Amino acid sequence: MSHALEPETISSLWWPSEPRLSPDGRRVVWTAAPLGRAGEHAERSLWVAEVGGDGAGRRWTRGFEDSGPQWSPDGTRIAFLSDRAERGTAGLHVLDATGGESRPVAVRKRDVAGFAWSPDGARLAFLAPDEPTPDDERRAEERDDADEHGVGWRHHRLWVVPADGGEPVRLWAPERHLGDLAWSPDGRRIALLAQRTPLTEHQLGTDVWVFVVGAGDGVRLAAAHSGSSVGWAGDDTVVWAGDHEPEPQCSGTAWAVAASGGALRVVGTRLDEERCTIGVHHAPDGTRTLATVADGLDTRLKWLDAASGVRRVAVTLGGEVSGAAVVSTPDGPVVAVAVLDGGLAGRVLAGRPDALRTVSDHHVHPGADGAAVVLGDVETLVCTAADGTRLDAVVIRPPGGGRGPWPTAVLVHGGPYGRSGRWAHAHPLDWGQLLATRGYAVVMPNYRGSLGRGIAFATAARGTMGSIEWDDVLTTVDAAVAAGIADPDRLGIGGWSQGGFLTAWAVTATDRFKVGVMGAGVSDWGWMAATSDLPDFEAVLAGSRPWDGPGPHHAALGSPLSHAARRTTPLLILHGKEDLRVPYSQAVALHRALVDQPAPVALVGYPREPHGIRERAHQVDLQRRVVAWFDRHVRGLTS
Repeated sequence: MSHALEPETISSLWWPSEPRLSPDGRRVVWTAAPLGRAGEHAERSLWVAEVGGDGAGRRWTRGFEDSGPQWSPDGTRIAFLSDRAERGTAGLHVLDATGGESRPVAVRKRDVAGFAWSPDGARLAFLAPDEPTPDDERRAEERDDADEHGVGWRHHRLWVVPADGGEPVRLWAPERHLGDLAWSPDGRRIALLAQRTPLTEHQLGTDVWVFVVGAGDGVRLAAAHSGSSVGWAGDDTVVWAGDHEPEPQCSGTAWAVAASGGALRVVGTRLDEERCTIGVHHAPDGTRTLATVADGLDTRLKWLDAASGVRRVAVTLGGEVSGAAVVSTPDGPVVAVAVLDGGLAGRVLAGRPDALRTVSDHHVHPGADGAAVVLGDVETLVCTAADGTRLDAVVIRPPGGGRGPWPTAVLVHGGPYGRSGRWAHAHPLDWGQLLATRGYAVVMPNYRGSLGRGIAFATAARGTMGSIEWDDVLTTVDAAVAAGIADPDRLGIGGWSQGGFLTAWAVTATDRFKVGVMGAGVSDWGWMAATSDLPDFEAVLAGSRPWDGPGPHHAALGSPLSHAARRTTPLLILHGKEDLRVPYSQAVALHRALVDQPAPVALVGYPREPHGIRERAHQVDLQRRVVAWFDRHVRGLTS
């Protein structure tokens, strides 16, 4: 028996990530967690499976937030981060690969942020700030804790500790914030990514460094635009993922630089600029590098040759990748990948690149009556913008067959450098299947600025808020109407983050929609450039900053707040009250502008929540409100 997908079911789904392969390629460990957090602290567990096994991994840990597993070079141990010693504070622990109790290796008063095994397995390098001094602790206890901006940054330092436990030794403490590390295969050097301060806004402007073990100092190799996933190709080349350009809102690529210094170079050809590198994954012995590349609606895993720049496709996947790993074995490479595709939740695949098999069962989830939930069919819709640009979108038809047009939810993805692809779309902040299983057609546009279409498509969103990307949304809606999918008289629109902004823009720009659901969206771009934790990024989208002169400012042209008087559409505003990316004041401001207008408006703020909603009860409440507002205003239902 088919039934609607319930919010409680969605929030209880387990999503896997961080797959890591044993050195011999025979076992894979990953982490998984339910989408909704039930208690005060997050919980994430380690899972293990045999590569080529029966498709049901074994849960190894529970009750704590365990993350970042890495196998020792000999495959006998797994190191990971966990708050099992002090809830809410991540420490470094080691677990025997045969199971049993873990051992603390570096448990501190402040979080351990990342780590790497030495190639001989004797030591673990890790990143963490200095421990609080007695004076720091006294001031905290007495609440004498005034915080002068820019003074006393808690930079991550480079430490090393014996793998069997012992006193950590601080290796390097530059006046930079260290964000990622990788030990060279020969054990002589550690590659690091560093930024000016711990602030999120300073991730734009990352440096690449190499620390020579035993020398006591680091060497700056390059100034990168941004950086993540640093690793080694052999002993002499450092590779990482980063933006193509210094200015944000562009596509990504893989970068390389010689460990002895020299010019940065892109790993790939000009053709690869039409694709978007999301991340890079390194074999621990430096023999292979794998890139995750968004290519339209597909995700490809590509082999990278840092010396020649050649890329070769290893695997093509139809979903979204949340982590990957590769090891070299005498019989060839073995790959593991966590992917979100057709099932309700993600799954872990592992094996030879041409013979990947599912080794997890998180994606199999029964409904309330024990039967598998019947999902709406996910399809691709292609259309053409007025300037001739090809646009693609994802459409979900209601399950059970039948002919359209149907009442329709236009759900707009965030980013803008994100995408809606060929996966289930069952998430507390992605309401595709939530609404499709209730009889709605769902249309999900990939507008200018989205991921997977290259540099020009991504950078088209710079300074154009409320214009070119909005035209793309309308073009997609028109195509869905022309295809007999969307009912033009029963349209609603919603989305989260950038999708929330475009929803707010929709209800102030047109009366085509019967309802809007604005999740964590922008109402004033100028104020975003002043108050977001990514101010430079937001200023690029906005096209101006408030301090660019007395105005009028370009940012105001694309701000829904500037056009609030035009609204006639009912609007539900949902927002986390501790959101640093899109501050809660964005929601409050728009609500104040709309509350005295005839059309209904409601503002719901979720305490303790950041830009994403994490607590299970809040997720369920949010999804129920989304359904209620769509049903009431699009379909005329009152219960």
